[in-house]
Amino acid sequence: MNVFTVDHDLCRKDGICALVCPVHIIDAEPGAYPVLDKHKAVYCLGCGQCMAFCPTLACTAPGLEREDCRPLSAQDMPTPRQADELAFSRRSVRNFKDRTIPREELEDLLAAVRFAPTAKNTQNLRWILLDSRERVLQLAELVVAWMRELPRIDPELDEAMHAGGLVRAWDRGVDVITRTAPQLAVVVAPQWRWGQPDAVIAATYLELLAQARGIGCCWAGYLCMAFEHPAAQEVRDFLGIREGEMAFAAQMMGYPRFKAHARPPRKNAHITWK
Repeated sequence: MNVFTVDHDLCRKDGICALVCPVHIIDAEPGAYPVLDKHKAVYCLGCGQCMAFCPTLACTAPGLEREDCRPLSAQDMPTPRQADELAFSRRSVRNFKDRTIPREELEDLLAAVRFAPTAKNTQNLRWILLDSRERVLQLAELVVAWMRELPRIDPELDEAMHAGGLVRAWDRGVDVITRTAPQLAVVVAPQWRWGQPDAVIAATYLELLAQARGIGCCWAGYLCMAFEHPAAQEVRDFLGIREGEMAFAAQMMGYPRFKAHARPPRKNAHITWK
């Protein structure tokens, strides 16, 4: 039985689906309808490449539904100049307005972030959203408590991250941990080889897509250091990190208090041609 569905009325027998399949399990002889042997279906990643690149939307991958495959809108694609300007306009936002982003807007944003690539199309990331300044502060306080212990438990890291200065700033009422952010997004992934890069890619997608929506982000580096440190179990417990997974990336989020008006220069790209 063929587990790969092809609409013979739409299929042009061009073999594109077989050519774009990343695991090469679709057979497409010249001038014939493509097929997928049921014994090969176990290797299907469910990535939908065959469906995405079929010009007539004629095929359906195992486990996916044809009616859920939406045509792309060419008129909504940004020009290269517009895409560049989005990247140029991105700044790390550390000054936020005192109001939260509505949940429905965050849900819409994360629905778009779902399309960030994951290794082997596992799509096994989990998001933790701290939805109020109070919750963000609770997390920051736990991170500061961890930092207070670093001179005793990990003096090398304490010196490398200047934890003492960060703690003193916190005690003066200056939040250098979460920068007064009203909300915070944490990306959680399984502890496997590709968990961290998958999470970092998703957090990067989040930052750029948020920028297009007028939402400011900033990488929460001090939090990320705590997430992975053996002595910061209270931080992981607060977030509800489960056994076998890890929080690998975090973005402080909110509406920017100020607007960027210029693009400061960057170092030239360092390119080695081979």
